[in-house]
Amino acid sequence: MIPRPKPSADAPSLSGAKPAALAAIPSARHVALDVRDTIRRGDEPFSSIMAAVAGLAPDQALVIRVPFEPLPLYRVLGARGFAHWTERHADNDWSVWCYRGAPTTAAAPVAGAESGALDVRGLEPPQPMVAVLERLQMLRPGETLTVIHDRRPMFLYPQLDERGFVHETDEPEPGLVRIVIRHGTEAA
Repeated sequence: MIPRPKPSADAPSLSGAKPAALAAIPSARHVALDVRDTIRRGDEPFSSIMAAVAGLAPDQALVIRVPFEPLPLYRVLGARGFAHWTERHADNDWSVWCYRGAPTTAAAPVAGAESGALDVRGLEPPQPMVAVLERLQMLRPGETLTVIHDRRPMFLYPQLDERGFVHETDEPEPGLVRIVIRHGTEAA
């Protein structure tokens, strides 16, 4: 199972007062998504979360139940114009409310991104997969993305296959994994 960050004992149970924009969304317009069991099984919920986000109407809020605070998700959603508000019910039970608002954080530039390379070594899961999937949204036909990782990203491979990408992995040296990704419709 993937290690998850644990909140400190003095962590607040709420991320401040419920924002007015969120409070204005009636409960009938809330979409619930509980991914706690998915994560406990060791599966990544990223694709189901992003599908739920994509399906939100402008006047809806997504309420995601998770067993930890999903800090990397905030940046991804913020870059798509979503704000968030967080409730901690217990150490292993959180609700993250996602709603349309101003971006909450700017996407940080990735070293080497301009040259078709993405180095995700040292990032904690699910940050490597999130970074790769974000970057693939900008990949044009004929381009490749070379991902530099410190291990084989077993949860990423099915995501690439589902999205129609072709990938080749090699390990030029111990602790260095290179994944070359391109659109599946291109000749090898």
